[in-house]
Amino acid sequence: MSRKTSMTYKNEILEQYQRERGGEMSNYLFEPTRRQIKEACLWLLPRRKEKYDEGILNRFFKFKEGENKSYAIERMKGDKFKPIINFLKGETKSTTPANLELISWLIDFKPRPLSVYLNTEKYTKTETTRQKSMPMKQTYQIPTETEMVEIPDTKVIQKDDRSITIISQINPSLKITTIVSL
Repeated sequence: MSRKTSMTYKNEILEQYQRERGGEMSNYLFEPTRRQIKEACLWLLPRRKEKYDEGILNRFFKFKEGENKSYAIERMKGDKFKPIINFLKGETKSTTPANLELISWLIDFKPRPLSVYLNTEKYTKTETTRQKSMPMKQTYQIPTETEMVEIPDTKVIQKDDRSITIISQINPSLKITTIVSL
């Protein structure tokens, strides 16, 4: 496993793009044009809203306070997207961090942005693929009749039409409160 850097981030984004040709956005990104990238941004704007996505978009589009983001993207000149196209087509080897982050958002590369990517644990691509394709199974051991099972002391402490609050005392120093919405 190699150390994560801004270079590995760039390479992994480009590899994902080349492998998936835009993934969910392949209609727009398979053979990207300035107009298609703009349309992809407009289509994704209300749909892709993860924790850092707003910052990624603000960095690229430089939205003004209170500005209608869709309208601002529509007004954006197509030349702003040309470096992204050149990078995706391999005509240039590098691009600005803002362009790279927008590409990561467009193709739904995770983890994004770079700051989050650099702070994630190192893993191999086969581990990532395995985690996506094979859900982890949890196994539970059912005690036999001869094994004693300790059931915690549990009491309903509040109940109304919308919820039930239950408290369980696992041991003298540990109490767990559970609220169940109905």
